[in-house]
Amino acid sequence: MKKMILIAALLATFIPSHAQNTYDFSAVTSSGDTLYYLIDNGAAVVTCPGDIDEEDYWSEGIAQPQGSLVIDSTVTWGDTTYTVVAIGEYAFYGCSGITSVTLPGTMSLIEGYAFYDCINLASVSIPASVTDFGHYVFSGTALPEPYYKDSVFVYMPVAATGVYTIPDQITYICGGAFYRCASLTHVVIPNSVTEIGPGAFLDCDGLTQPLYNNTLFVRLPLTHSGSYTIPDGILTVCASAFVRDTGLTALVMPNSVTTMGNGAFSSCTALTAVTLSQSLTALPNFAFMGCTALTTVTLPASVGRIGTMAFRNCSALDTLVVKATVPPSVTSMSFRNIPASCLLVVPCGTLEAYTEAWSTYFSQIVEDCGSEGIDDIATSDIKVYARDGRIVVEGADGQQVNVFDLMGRKIQAIKQSSCQALPTGVYMVKVGNYPARKVAVVK
Repeated sequence: MKKMILIAALLATFIPSHAQNTYDFSAVTSSGDTLYYLIDNGAAVVTCPGDIDEEDYWSEGIAQPQGSLVIDSTVTWGDTTYTVVAIGEYAFYGCSGITSVTLPGTMSLIEGYAFYDCINLASVSIPASVTDFGHYVFSGTALPEPYYKDSVFVYMPVAATGVYTIPDQITYICGGAFYRCASLTHVVIPNSVTEIGPGAFLDCDGLTQPLYNNTLFVRLPLTHSGSYTIPDGILTVCASAFVRDTGLTALVMPNSVTTMGNGAFSSCTALTAVTLSQSLTALPNFAFMGCTALTTVTLPASVGRIGTMAFRNCSALDTLVVKATVPPSVTSMSFRNIPASCLLVVPCGTLEAYTEAWSTYFSQIVEDCGSEGIDDIATSDIKVYARDGRIVVEGADGQQVNVFDLMGRKIQAIKQSSCQALPTGVYMVKVGNYPARKVAVVK
């Protein structure tokens, strides 16, 4: 269970490793439970007794809270009394014996996974002072009603069915808020919502309609089959928006989109083609991880960063076209487990820069120099260049013209001035007895 939720979260967001989070002291509460605390800026934060790095939150032999838990407003250690201001990450992760929780009015924050998988937790008394919530705070609990506070939507019970309309005052939906709500068929997201946390609708497998508002594209149902065009005007494709949509074959993103969330297209195993927004500023972590049918991707000139594992396990990727004249920043894991034969096509005049920056990841790097061709072999008046996805030959005067791939296999013969449309890639063009010319076809 511990591994599963962390893997699910990775599809939605990159989680850095935490420093070891052992407690500073323990104390018995007024409800008779022993809790564990960290001192942070002179205040006390409730924490778990184990090591977060090792996912060992409540080790065997350490008594977990049971029944009705009351967290006191102050706690004393030695000669000092501290105000309890927050519940830390994973503080009560998996504490199945807790049935209700009462929080003090001194508290302002409940961090991520605080009550995750407290399967018998059916009641929580949260004071008005709590205004900040982490991801997956109440996921896996038995809380029977949706919970939202002011402009923040925190939790939806997994038993929810049918259509649910989020209240108009909500501006932020916490990560994991609708996690595993498999019987919901649709969620109406008001235009007031401007931000959605990672994995907010993960494993909502019963959705029948795409979820989006005026600016955010949130989720495509797993039942979708074929191509999909994101509505124009959308600014953000949220984390995990298309994750595991195994029926999605092609995607068109309007130029209004400027940002994508982590894992947006992860594990879309039937996705073969994607058209990205010309305004997209970065390719996020895990963007296309596990898209095993994806063969060609063109990154627009606006993309300045490629996140970790963005193309991990894209086992069919044969051509990556990058339009940026300055190589986007990458991590050592951005292209993990793509084919060694994958061809990188870069703008004319940038071969040296990309070779210096990316030769660790690509052994074949060629320039797209348009009508000049990639290899400028001035041996005749014959012109060979690419235009509109086709190879054009001028001045051949009836000579035999053949097109080969880089493995030397004949693709087609050019009988007139241009060949049939070709997939994006690099081809060798042989005109009569003249030296072959290498040409990049980019759509």
